[in-house]
Amino acid sequence: MTEHAAPKDAKDAKEPAAPLPDGPYGKFLKEHGINSKRHPDSKGVSGAVENIEIDRADLVSALKFLRQDPEVGLDYLVAVSGVDNLNSFDSVYHLWSFTSASELVVKICAAREEAADNKLVPVPSITNFWPAANWHERESYDLVGIRYVGHPYLRRILNPWDWDGHPLRRDYKQPVDALNDKNPHSFR
Repeated sequence: MTEHAAPKDAKDAKEPAAPLPDGPYGKFLKEHGINSKRHPDSKGVSGAVENIEIDRADLVSALKFLRQDPEVGLDYLVAVSGVDNLNSFDSVYHLWSFTSASELVVKICAAREEAADNKLVPVPSITNFWPAANWHERESYDLVGIRYVGHPYLRRILNPWDWDGHPLRRDYKQPVDALNDKNPHSFR
């Protein structure tokens, strides 16, 4: 015999979660005049990894503070990636400290409406002070359609230069050609 769950009352519905308190990196940025929103921690090499979201306008100064402060010393840019979420386009930065073996994930979220009519979401480039971001930003541009403003050479890196669209976007339509037409004689 199976039991059926009783209908939920309005009082049983989940209440919105309270904002998470600032972690050590969020507190550090707040001390320097940069507000952040904390997201749930993820797991990393060194244990729990603090995840924060900051405003696009604060990206460059926040990453400079996090990199140059001797106590924080997040001196290694592990990756920059682009994500097409349900409601936003995100540029995600994974930072690492060699001295303290700690990690931080910084997110820049742009509302989906900013990408209406095939527009590219603008995010400041960090290649001027973190050269390792160059190819990472090009990949996010190519696959997700995030335009890194100030990038020295923003062009496609994985797809041909004349490729139409950005393949990792939710609204991307795969073109039909000889490689993906489901023909039994095709290469795929």
